[in-house]
Amino acid sequence: MLNKQQKIILLADNSGAMLVIALVAAGLFLVILLGSIGLALLQQKLNLQKVAAAQAFHIAEAGANYYRWVLYHDNNEYCNGEACVGSPDYGPYGPYSYMDDSGAITGYYELYITPPLANGSTIVNIKSIGWSSDYSGIKKTIEVQCGIPAWSSFSTLANAHIRFGLGTEVWGPIHSNAGIRFDGIAHNLVTSALLEYDDPDPPSHPTEFGVHTHVYEVGNYDPNEVSTGANPPSPPNYPAVFQAGRKFPVPIISFDLLDNYVNEALALAGQSGIVLEASGDEGYHIIFKTNDTIDIYIVENITPQCKYFNPGIQKSDTDGIVSESVYLLATSTPPNGLIFVKDNVWVEGQIDGNRVTVLAFIEPLGGSVSDIIINNDLTYTNYDGTDAIGLIAQRNINIGLFSDDNLQIDAGLIAKQGRIGRNYFPCTDANDCSSAYCSRNTITIYGSLATRDRYGFAYTDGTGYQNRLLNYDNHLTYSPPPHYPSTGEYTFISWNEK
Repeated sequence: MLNKQQKIILLADNSGAMLVIALVAAGLFLVILLGSIGLALLQQKLNLQKVAAAQAFHIAEAGANYYRWVLYHDNNEYCNGEACVGSPDYGPYGPYSYMDDSGAITGYYELYITPPLANGSTIVNIKSIGWSSDYSGIKKTIEVQCGIPAWSSFSTLANAHIRFGLGTEVWGPIHSNAGIRFDGIAHNLVTSALLEYDDPDPPSHPTEFGVHTHVYEVGNYDPNEVSTGANPPSPPNYPAVFQAGRKFPVPIISFDLLDNYVNEALALAGQSGIVLEASGDEGYHIIFKTNDTIDIYIVENITPQCKYFNPGIQKSDTDGIVSESVYLLATSTPPNGLIFVKDNVWVEGQIDGNRVTVLAFIEPLGGSVSDIIINNDLTYTNYDGTDAIGLIAQRNINIGLFSDDNLQIDAGLIAKQGRIGRNYFPCTDANDCSSAYCSRNTITIYGSLATRDRYGFAYTDGTGYQNRLLNYDNHLTYSPPPHYPSTGEYTFISWNEK
């Protein structure tokens, strides 16, 4: 049995141990408490940084949207009204204040604006860097590309009723401000500004859809292709014809938009392009070469018109060159790529790493007289967007009677007041219309067509080109030939966050 003194010593020892335990427990609690407070503070800091990063993103996004607005109001403003900064950075411009709805400044952004490449592209690169006022070290970068769609945005653009016959295959989008009958193969969307119309081509049927086809006919007409007014039934799919579908009605694209463009193009050609005044003869002959030079001749005599076998029918221009004289040899492509011809012009040849636009407009420019004629191949060397040719005629872009049996045309084509196509050369009058040339094999167009009147390279009696291959060059949408006309406004092409 413990005596009183021993009990006192034991109690003293136990109280010391309890004190140690209490101190250890208090220390652990303090560590946990401080850790929790630190973790909470860290979490709060991370949350604030996340908020700041989100704010920086929205500020950078606002900067990109702001500059698209600037380009909408001034297509050629690439410096935001400041002293322009050239390559390689093209900036910065700013920083500019970003305000909330109350008008308080909550952040800033700066811009880097890369203008389009020379002679053709409409693509503007915009880099916007944003940050909040409270966290200037946290920045977000948005890089976007904006571009204006060109008149070459369609494989075929027409202002009149148009028919694509059997044997026609089209890879790009098609649009007409009038009706479209499509009996070939369309690999892309086909659109019309009309809900319905009376197709002028036989066979005659009730009012048909703005975009329709007759390929299913085997003695009987498909009643599903008949429109019934304001609320027509849904048209059949016909995927063998409309592989990407059809849509109608859609807004028109007015050819009147080209009026001001022609005057602007003449002024630009007078500055750093080539202007060819009226020749006094039949026109000019331009041959492009792969060494970045151009040969230009004056056309003195051309082949006579073709008399139809049936009297009373209008004669056709055959558009062949009989004789010509040298005007300029091996002249360089002009700096801005514009050649403005105040006469008719024949065009052929091949380019390599070149971009050029040829316009044929006889004064007064608002008239409808001058034509562009293509009888021989006009081709690119590079099909990656490097090469581009634009041909814009006051009236027609003609394929002559004596054209190549297999004709290749690489270009964006516009017939402002007329049509793109080949005249009717019947095979019934061998002495006059040259039956050896009335029927041709294949015409291949790599580019785009815009024609006010109905286009066509073949006729229902088997004359013209038996095969028509229209291959759309999608590079022409935002990288058209030099100073090519555009439609619409700047739209976003790409959007990347960094």
